[in-house]
Amino acid sequence: MSEEEDEIREAIAAVRSGEATLTHVLCLANASLLPQEVEDAIDAKFAMDGDVANGGLDQVAWNQGQDAAREYAKAFRAVGAIENADVLDRLASALADYESKHSKEEIGKDPVKHFLAYRKSVSGPEFGIPEPGDELAEVLVEYVIARAGEIPDQ
Repeated sequence: MSEEEDEIREAIAAVRSGEATLTHVLCLANASLLPQEVEDAIDAKFAMDGDVANGGLDQVAWNQGQDAAREYAKAFRAVGAIENADVLDRLASALADYESKHSKEEIGKDPVKHFLAYRKSVSGPEFGIPEPGDELAEVLVEYVIARAGEIPDQ
């Protein structure tokens, strides 16, 4: 048996006993043994990381667009990361509203000015919620433990 197979078996056992950690969940996700919604939420978190680190959730919406923000919100909501999902949905709606009032050409002429105006309109960058990774880490472990029976044996 390989070391990787041992880690997967250990992770499955930890989930089934209710003692899983985020490391166990990520091990199983890496092995593609978890429900698709878990994979989608992890993918969304990693897709958002750069913008979150550089500016926050409003920067995610601004840089990646309202469709991406709504997809990330959907992925987070599916596993129970409701606080970040709600903010992402609100930011996507606010971006749609902002873009309806300002043409892409106008925004393109001074994107920093427009981003700062958008940020002000949404009262960003602090939203009084847990960081996306923190909220997701907590709910993913709970979500996976609650669905332990769905995880196949290796």
